[in-house]
Amino acid sequence: MEPQIFDFLKGDMDSVQWEKGPLVEIANSGQLAAYKHYGFWKCMDAMRDRIELEELWENGNALWKLW
Repeated sequence: MEPQIFDFLKGDMDSVQWEKGPLVEIANSGQLAAYKHYGFWKCMDAMRDRIELEELWENGNALWKLW
C-alpha cells in the first residue's frame, strides 16, 4: 500500500473492518485495483492454516513450490 492509505484510516485501528470502511472509501475514490490470480492460494489466518501449510511443505505437497 502507498503511504496515502493513512488518509483513509480513522478511529480505532484495532477494531477497523477493512471491508466495510477503508476499502469502500478507497474503491469509491477510484484508487483500488485487483489482480486475478490463477495459481495456488490459501489463507493463513489461523494457527490451523499454518499447520496445514507446513504439513503440505514437509510432505512435498506444497503446490506453490515451483522449483
